[in-house]
Amino acid sequence: MRARRSRSAVLTAATLGALLATGAVVVSPAAYAADAPAPAPAPAATAAALAPTATATPTPTAATPVPATTPAPATAAPTAKPTAATPAPAATPTTPTTPAAPAAPAAKPTAKAAAKATADDKPSLTVTPPASVGRGGQPVEFTETVTNPGSTAATYKLKITTSGAGPVSASAIKVDYRDADGTWKPVTDTVPGLTVAAGATTTVRLRLTTELATYWSNTDSTITLRSAVLDEAGAVLAESTKEVAARAITLQVQNAPTTAVAGGDPVEFDVAIANRSASAYTNVDKVIEADQHTTLQVRKADGSWQNITGVPGSNPTVADRVTYHLSDDRTMAPGETFTKHVRLAFTADAPTGTGYIHPWAKLDIGSGYSPVTVGPQYLLINVVSAAPTLSLQAPASIGNAGGPVEFTQTVTNPGNTQATYNLEFDASNQYARGEGRIAMDLLDDEGAWKPVLTTFRQQNDGFHFKGGYAGVTVPAGATKTFRLRLSAPVNNDWAGASGTIKLSSSVLEQTGQYVIAESTKEVALKALDVSVKNAPTAAVAGGDPVEFDVTVSNASASRYDNVRPAVLADRNSALQVQQEDGSWQNVFGVPSRQNGGPVTYYLTEDRNLAAGASVTRHVRLAFTSLAPVGTTHVNPEVIFEGGQGAPASVGPQGFPVDLTLGFPTDDSGSTGAPGATGAVGNSGNSGNSGNSTVAAAGLTSASDTKSDTGSAGGTVGGSGSTGTTGSAGTAASSDTIQTAASELAHTGSDGTLKVSLGAASLLAGGIALIARRRRSA
Repeated sequence: MRARRSRSAVLTAATLGALLATGAVVVSPAAYAADAPAPAPAPAATAAALAPTATATPTPTAATPVPATTPAPATAAPTAKPTAATPAPAATPTTPTTPAAPAAPAAKPTAKAAAKATADDKPSLTVTPPASVGRGGQPVEFTETVTNPGSTAATYKLKITTSGAGPVSASAIKVDYRDADGTWKPVTDTVPGLTVAAGATTTVRLRLTTELATYWSNTDSTITLRSAVLDEAGAVLAESTKEVAARAITLQVQNAPTTAVAGGDPVEFDVAIANRSASAYTNVDKVIEADQHTTLQVRKADGSWQNITGVPGSNPTVADRVTYHLSDDRTMAPGETFTKHVRLAFTADAPTGTGYIHPWAKLDIGSGYSPVTVGPQYLLINVVSAAPTLSLQAPASIGNAGGPVEFTQTVTNPGNTQATYNLEFDASNQYARGEGRIAMDLLDDEGAWKPVLTTFRQQNDGFHFKGGYAGVTVPAGATKTFRLRLSAPVNNDWAGASGTIKLSSSVLEQTGQYVIAESTKEVALKALDVSVKNAPTAAVAGGDPVEFDVTVSNASASRYDNVRPAVLADRNSALQVQQEDGSWQNVFGVPSRQNGGPVTYYLTEDRNLAAGASVTRHVRLAFTSLAPVGTTHVNPEVIFEGGQGAPASVGPQGFPVDLTLGFPTDDSGSTGAPGATGAVGNSGNSGNSGNSTVAAAGLTSASDTKSDTGSAGGTVGGSGSTGTTGSAGTAASSDTIQTAASELAHTGSDGTLKVSLGAASLLAGGIALIARRRRSA
């Protein structure tokens, strides 16, 4: 049901205008109370809109305090009907105007608003620390700034503490502040009297110093600087932590010498002293301490040399030492590096052996205290009586797999006292890829050759064999000659290699740490050369022999006592060597260990070959009718005795020979070979006496000094055969093999090689080789 409006709350426009024109509004709710109906409840939105206090006074919060009460307007608004929630107001006298409402009490600020006001009033602290400070140097200034954002002046305390790491102790760190009277005063705990005006800043000038508290002070460290702004009660209002590098003076020696000669030329080097900090120094003494038997010069800016006089030490324990002051200026600016190029010489009467020099920066820390020393503890220098001279007379060449070649080296001691040296040798080659490939010997004082023990090492330039002897003495002013020898022992891996051996010899001082003389020479490494002249290209199996020359040449300075020139050929062959008188000598072939392999004919019994010598043998080689036709290879070479493993050999790859079949044979045993009245049985044919194949070898021997059983002119039959004339020949066993013209080789019961020579080999018309072959069934 729709509520009716109260007539007491309804005014016409004309009536309202008349009342406003009079300047007086009369409100009389009682006049309408008798006939006014009860009002209907208004909606919440309407009630809120009609409530004047809801819009005039917002609800107070922590961020928005309660505003002061606004006086009521001159004309009061009509009031609503009193309810339980809203009691009726007191009666108002009828007056032309309505008095103003009393002012509401002021609202208290909230906790959040108070906290914000306190934070805005806190001071701030800005610390600008030094980048570094020098250990033992002058103080370095820095600043700390305090800002007061408040509306009133404030008095603070600036608390500063420091700590160090490593060798820098807290007691060695000092902080001073600049007082109002301009003097520097130490900060014991806080900077006093720090009053900052409202909204202003105050900058405090400070300086940082690190003292030297240790004897060796050449290490860097870190200083931690902690600052805090306190109120008068000691509460921390602002704070800062910074780190500062504490840097020491450094000293370096460039091109430091390791050896000097007493009475010889001076040694030169550089001394560099650096101040890497922001501190200045006024107490740095740049010195070199050395033996009193020395002289020292420094190079000036124009390149000339200035003599420095050594000051003797006052300490009796170091009375034999002097101190050279490199400069009279003891100051060093921040970041400065002091460098001096010096040369130091030892007098002729200086003691030899290990000596010490001391380049130092000495920091004076006040009377009553020894200076603090910065720099290396010492530099070790070896003083020799005089630099020896070395002369190496290396051999021009050595033979690969040959004997050692002697050479000499001389060491001269120009000093006035006996000197003891170490000798060191280094022989290298790019192909000597194993231990023992290169060897050296030294003739000792008793006249015995002693091997130089070497170590094998592979390096970028090849394979090195290093060794030496220690404790070799040379009298004063004398020259000593050392006899040595160099060799490349036989080795089947590289006996045929030629090249160069780099031979280095060095003289070291007695400790073996420093080379004081050296010499390097190149030695030619030469292998034996095997060559063939008139090498045949074709031969007839069972036909005439082919002739050629085999030459072995030694172009080195080595002597060989282990070489045997040889020819390797098919096992179905025979070979003779021509003697000086023109006669031919049979050569016995040594069978190969490989089944069916070639035989080896040694051309001479002499195993020696002198340095620079050569040997030539004229040979003739025949192939039996059993030799396979086609291409066969003849290999002239020189074989080395000794060494480890398989025998080493040197020679060409060999030359091919084209073998063709000679005259035909038949089952009757007849042959067209003229004068073939004697024969030697071939291996592998036994028990058949009827059929034989006859092949003319054409090899004639002038003499046969190694004949076995059988009468002259008789036929040495094959295995199981009987001679045609004379007494019966020697029967060959089933394991015999054909090894050479007119001979049989067989293995005896003791496993050794036995050679039998038929007497029938001495024939004027030549030697016929007869091979029996088994008839076909």
